[in-house]
Amino acid sequence: MSAQLQARVYRFGPFRFDPAERSLSRDGEPVLLMPKAIDTLAVLLERRGQVVEKAELMKLVWPDCVVEEIGLARNISLLRKALGENAENYIETVPRRGYRFTAGEDEVAGQLPAAKRRPILPLVAGVGALLLAAFVYWQFYQSSQFVPAQGQRAFLAVATIEIIGPELERTGFPRAFTETLAAELAKHDSVRLISPSTVRRYERWGIPVALMARMLGLHVIVEGTARQSGTLVRIAIRLSDVHSGRLIWAENYEIPAAELESAESGVARTVAAQISQRLSH
Repeated sequence: MSAQLQARVYRFGPFRFDPAERSLSRDGEPVLLMPKAIDTLAVLLERRGQVVEKAELMKLVWPDCVVEEIGLARNISLLRKALGENAENYIETVPRRGYRFTAGEDEVAGQLPAAKRRPILPLVAGVGALLLAAFVYWQFYQSSQFVPAQGQRAFLAVATIEIIGPELERTGFPRAFTETLAAELAKHDSVRLISPSTVRRYERWGIPVALMARMLGLHVIVEGTARQSGTLVRIAIRLSDVHSGRLIWAENYEIPAAELESAESGVARTVAAQISQRLSH
């Protein structure tokens, strides 16, 4: 997002969009949007009146990962729901090309005085949390889809391995094993992988794994735990269906603590092969 865009406040119809605060409001009332939907709106507003090709829009909204058009289509659908019955007057679909923001809008420098916003913040926070929970359940839940259509590959990510107990907390094992497992999975043709850096960014934001997986449009998610018990490190890995929450596959592995660094790549390779085989059926 350009510095020029962040210096503007956009108005169209009853709506006001502030790129710097990443907030959309209608007649002064906040409109809740997912982070990627906000990014999509910001790009369309910046290029208002121009057709933004689908490939370019996906690259700008998801700069560090590869997504399918269904993820972009979901963002556009979220925006249109948020903009209400006149959404088609704002966001135009250009067949086989992309999207165009068509509404006229005013640009206003600066921000509204903080004193005007502060009194409604506690109410907005409480109501927003309830609305967000209801919205996520309504918008994203769908039946099991962990096995993609014939000829397609499963879209997945590896969540950072969770450490249980104090013995491994000071080691770099969680991140090292997670990245090694992701690298091994990337070698298999049966899967398409979200980069570990993208997953870590969502984790830093405190977004739950299940919600992150749905926001990224995944089919399945790989999670795991590791704990040291005496001279052994026990690793538990599970593969879950994002849309139904159903456990697809799980396995436990043991590594001698003294051989942790040298043995982790072999375990990651075994896990990747088993997951790939499971998703190929």
